[in-house]
Amino acid sequence: MGIILKILASLFVGFFSYRVGWLSLGGSLITSIMAFIILYKLGWLWSLPPLSFLTLGSILSIYSGKRERRDYKQVLANGLPALICAITSFEGGYLTALAVSFSDTVATEIGIKFGRKTYLITNFKEVPKGTSGGISLEGTLAGILTITVLSVFGWLMGLNPIPIFLSAVLGFFSDSIIGATLESRGYFGNNTTNFLAGIFGLIVYIFLHP
Repeated sequence: MGIILKILASLFVGFFSYRVGWLSLGGSLITSIMAFIILYKLGWLWSLPPLSFLTLGSILSIYSGKRERRDYKQVLANGLPALICAITSFEGGYLTALAVSFSDTVATEIGIKFGRKTYLITNFKEVPKGTSGGISLEGTLAGILTITVLSVFGWLMGLNPIPIFLSAVLGFFSDSIIGATLESRGYFGNNTTNFLAGIFGLIVYIFLHP
């Protein structure tokens, strides 16, 4: 009975996200698969961070003026590092990878909507909002606050929050550095940047966690 509920819940998340316009059809299908794996391997409570990511990230995107649905490539770029950890029941790595992706999304949307000035992270020259590698004070604070909340969640779940926080912060800033250097030069797109930042945060966590 338990596994049937998890299947139904996973399908509902994907279906709902598609119906309200958050995800494309492909994105919703991948989300349902990922949701089931997380529920099956880690349980109901561990599904709260990615569910919050999906909900808050989508709402912020719409509020900042973005109306396009997230496709399966975006879902995988943001979720695959965490999914790998979920499959191996590596809770700390899972939460760290999610914190990197979640904080980057929050920082980007808050920065676009509320940021007064945007600076390129590599030289701190002022750039237009939305520039790859651009950061704002408002967005950065919102991103770090997101990491703090997820670190506290990890602590409540019995994990040491300090390695999660430090690793996610480094992953968070690495996203902007990669964006300002490799992505801006056309080596790859934003999806790859997000994926690499999540992997970087995860690697740092592997070295830092007890």
